Order: sequence, then structure tokens, then C-alpha cells
Amino acid sequence: FPMRITPYYLGLIRTFDFSDPIYAQCVPQSAELKTPHWLTEDPLAEHARANDLARRFLLFDAFVGGERRVDLMPIVLSRDVHAAAVSTAERAFRVVSTIAARAHHDEIESRLYGFDDDTRALARASFASGDDAVFARVDLLWGQDGRWHACEINADCPGGHNEAVALPRLSREAGVLGGPLHDPTAAVERLADRLARASGGAPVALLYATGYAEDLQVAAIVHRALAARGVDAVLTAPTALRLRGRELFAGKTAVRALYRFYPTEWMAGQDNVGDIARAVAEYGVRAVTGFSAIYSQSKLAFARAHALAPADAGGLPLTFAVSDVGAELEADRSRWVVKRAMGRVGDQVFVGALLAPEAWREVAAFARAQDAGGEPWIAQAYVPQAPVPTPWGPLYVTLGAYVLDGRFVGYFARVTPETHV
Repeated sequence: FPMRITPYYLGLIRTFDFSDPIYAQCVPQSAELKTPHWLTEDPLAEHARANDLARRFLLFDAFVGGERRVDLMPIVLSRDVHAAAVSTAERAFRVVSTIAARAHHDEIESRLYGFDDDTRALARASFASGDDAVFARVDLLWGQDGRWHACEINADCPGGHNEAVALPRLSREAGVLGGPLHDPTAAVERLADRLARASGGAPVALLYATGYAEDLQVAAIVHRALAARGVDAVLTAPTALRLRGRELFAGKTAVRALYRFYPTEWMAGQDNVGDIARAVAEYGVRAVTGFSAIYSQSKLAFARAHALAPADAGGLPLTFAVSDVGAELEADRSRWVVKRAMGRVGDQVFVGALLAPEAWREVAAFARAQDAGGEPWIAQAYVPQAPVPTPWGPLYVTLGAYVLDGRFVGYFARVTPETHV
């Protein structure tokens, strides 16, 4: 992507009390979301520090198209804005996951999500055995109304781990911030603790797409965190797991827990799906995240929340199945964002305000056709965002707020010149 639309991952989010003297020196007290104006040099220009990204923190894709996509400039949040982000993320996760859970009890509800038989078999095995751990990331937009808005939840296998670990530490070491540092992010540490509990100290299989270095980097940082806790882990492809007797093996190693940086629905068609489902359902193998979270991963769950529990869904952007929106979808594109329900990493997300009228009509027609063919798409109310002052000019911020079993465990920031990450 050209840099004008490449999201920038920022070093850390620091929270301050309005009486904090460093905050008072750096940012006007009337501001709620600002970047400090006093950073005069680029800390990543130092070769050794930039080298740390890949060698020390395993961040293999810090550059895209020859341009750096990460930085150590912090975003400063007041304590009230931080507390609001935590509350919004936890509430959105609670509302959406509660509604999504209905699919485990209702066959008609389950069918609405359009999943194949293998995906549903894994979800059933996970749900029936109480395999319910969830490491998720809620994407929060900072609105013009001075509030956070949860536009989607990555409940199945979120990313960003390496940025969340590396950038705050490098910011601190580079002296970007003076005074005491409050870094609320412990996502990878808490994830490793959860995996260690799930496995009972036995080996863990770390499943990832082995053809992609950016997927390896996530699995490798989790591997390192588990090793620090004395837990063995095996880096492996999701196709490698096999049931032998009552034990699930990754190669020659029997494993008791699975960490997946690999989407559940991508496992459809693997000849070992039956082995995995049986190991989870009958032999106590646990997964983080559990396969039952696949319904929460679908953006259709936002629409189902508004349809089934509108009072609880009031804090979420208004969302519909695309088939439930009439001609107003095409007539007023500025009001809408159209998304494939199971799209990931921003794929197949179309912001009406950013498209020409003819292009939007084509998007709407395509989404309706796909939805009618059994691939759910949603239409979500556009959230007008407030730009944040940065050294690169006004940019829009998205917080990736991590929640583990429903509780906030940290976040990282992405900024972009357009209202779409």
C-alpha cells in the first residue's frame, strides 16, 4: 500500500492524570487525546534500535514497500479516556459474545453465520467441553462525539502481539518519555499465563500459517513467553496435529493445549479436523482462543445483537445484515460501511464516504449477491472520527484493545490519514 493509507503502529499509549506534571508540560490540560510536541528526533533512526525490532522482538514486517510502518511516538490519553476505552472494549466483548453464544443452542441461529460443517464441528466440540478461553482484540474508533466506538471484535486469532511488546519497551529505552511510565499493556504475558494454565504445564502446540514470516513472528513471541515460564511449545502447521489413542500429537510431541494464530474457518477441509475436534471434546485438550469463539469473530454478531437485544447493543454502531437494508444503502453511501462478515485484516471493508457513487453501487450489489449466496455481509453505520494531532499532521486513531476472558489486558495504537484501518 502507498504510505498515505498504510496504518502506523505507535509505540505505546500512556495514561495520565490531568494533574500529572509531565502531562501538564506536554499537552494542554483541555486536550483529551494528544501526541506530545516535544519529540525532536527520530529514535528509530539509530540502526541498533531499529535492528532490535526484528532480532530482539521478532517484528519481521516493520517495513512495508520500503517504508517503516511503526514508530515510537506515544499517544497520550487522559485517565478518563483510558478508562472509557477499557469500559467500551469490555462491554462490547460482553454484549457480542453473549449474543453469539445463542448459535451454540439454536441450529437456525447457527446457520445464519454461514459456516461450513468443519468449522461448526470444531465450535461444537469446544463449546460442549467448556473450552471457553478467549484472547480477543476489540477495535475502537475515537469519534467526533468524544467517545470510543467498537466497530468490530477479533475474537478468533487477533494479531499485533509483537508491536504491543516491542514498541512500549523501545520507547522507554530510547528516553522518548520522561518521568514515570504507565504502560497498561500486558497482553502477551497474560496470554502466556493463560496457555500455561490451560496446558497444566504440558507442551503447547503453536499453530500458524507456516508460509508467512509475519505469522511466524506472532507464534515465536508467544513461544518465547512460554519458555520463560518453563512451558515447552512446538511451532507447527495446523495440518500437523494427529490423534494417537487419547493424546493429540504435534509431530513427536504430545500436546495438551493449542494456541492458534490461524483462523478456525481456514481449517475447513483439513483431514485432521476430526482428530482435533475429538481431542477437544473427549480428551481435555484446550485451545486459546477456543474454537467456540468463531461466532463472536463474525461481524454478523453485531447485527444479531441489534436484532435480538437492541437495549444491550445501544453502545455498538448500528449494524444490519446487508439483506435487511433497503435502497437507503445505495442512496446515502456516506452513512454506511459494508463489510464481509468474516473478513480479516481490513480485507473487504468498504467505507461509503471514501468511494465514488458508481463504485459504491458496485460494492453494494456485490455484497448483496454474496450475502444471498450464503456468504454473510453486513452494513454498519459509519462512525465520524475525530483526528488526533501528530507529528505527521492530523490522523485518525484506532486502538486495538486486548481482552482476555473478557478483561482488558492492554492495547496498541494505529493511526492513518483516512478513516479506515
